[in-house]
Amino acid sequence: MSQTAIRPLKVLIIGAGTGGLCLAHGLRSVGVAVRVFERDHTPTDRIQGYRLNISATGNRALKACLPGANYQRFVEASATSSSSVTFLDQHLKRLLRINIPPVDRASIESERPVSRIALRRVLLDGVEDLITFGRTFERYEDGPDGHVTAHFQNGLSESADLMVGADGASSRVARQLLPSAHRIDTGIVAISGRFPIDDLSKRNTPTPVFQGPTLIVGPPGVFMFASAVEYPPEADPIYDRDQYVMWGISARREDFALPSAPEHLSPEEARSVALAKMTGWAPALREMVARADPTYITAFSVKTASEVGPWRTRNVTLLGDALHNMTPFRGMGANAALYDAELLRGAIIEVANDRTALEPALATYERAMIEHGFRAVRSSLADMKLLHAEALIQRALMKAMFRLLDAAPPLQRAFRGQR
Repeated sequence: MSQTAIRPLKVLIIGAGTGGLCLAHGLRSVGVAVRVFERDHTPTDRIQGYRLNISATGNRALKACLPGANYQRFVEASATSSSSVTFLDQHLKRLLRINIPPVDRASIESERPVSRIALRRVLLDGVEDLITFGRTFERYEDGPDGHVTAHFQNGLSESADLMVGADGASSRVARQLLPSAHRIDTGIVAISGRFPIDDLSKRNTPTPVFQGPTLIVGPPGVFMFASAVEYPPEADPIYDRDQYVMWGISARREDFALPSAPEHLSPEEARSVALAKMTGWAPALREMVARADPTYITAFSVKTASEVGPWRTRNVTLLGDALHNMTPFRGMGANAALYDAELLRGAIIEVANDRTALEPALATYERAMIEHGFRAVRSSLADMKLLHAEALIQRALMKAMFRLLDAAPPLQRAFRGQR
């Protein structure tokens, strides 16, 4: 989309995550002056290798915002697409298998698994000069002539026409803009890990894991997820060809025997806690946890954003997890942030081309962003509650529904359409 900005406009983006970098590309492409400030000191701080699953929504946003070469690298760096989604119990008995029709790898409708590292490199390429690392945002204040001024911990400041808080789930921008908004601890704790794909893991890991997302409905209140990251021969080797099986196990905090807060567990403590919860499970599932590389074992409390409605629009707005942080049980967070980035880019283009004033454009963006983002939050939270149900009747109904769907492929298509 080639447009030339008419009205001089400067935008500050706080946070160099997926949504913030996508927006930076999209604004640079139409001539809007943009700067990005990131608290991490280097591009690779705190970046883990777990994959994201970019949906058609995310693909469209990336294609709209990125230069053609970057988007093509994203496609080429993507892992092998899933051929199915499978639900099992803890003894590996099949509850439901949903086959995913093959889609042309180049199609924008193709769901693309991609390493966080690979996607970050694609997003950094071409905007490195716009980013200042090691700059921790403290607060903003109104500046002269309708500008907003961002203040940072080192005493430096920067002013612009618009500031975008894209600084993640613990957003300092959101804390000042919407002091009543907060994150809710769901009471669920998740432990995750990964191990490399080799001949042994190919033999011992349940086959469905190599075909796509595999969801294990364990004893009451316990859930496990597993999926493999493999690459086709044509995948771009420049970014990341690390092939592995990733897994996560989750339950209520009181059901785990935690020696300390989840975030303070050592990798081996987290592994032991997970294995203790899997007594009596299929040996192949327990081995997945036992084989995990300690470098990648983490434990965390699952949180979700409290829902907020539209606020009084001003020249500070939010994007992605900074507002609508969600649980990981639908894998929708990155796609929601990319949706926001494309939507906000369109609003800013309207302002830059003098078709509307800044506040009305932002108000329209914020209403759509809130509606889309919190719909995803509610959906993800509902899945979390279903998958961790403890009531016997609720669990029996869930498994019965899965078995009915397994026997009725036409119903599967409707079910998958709701996912």
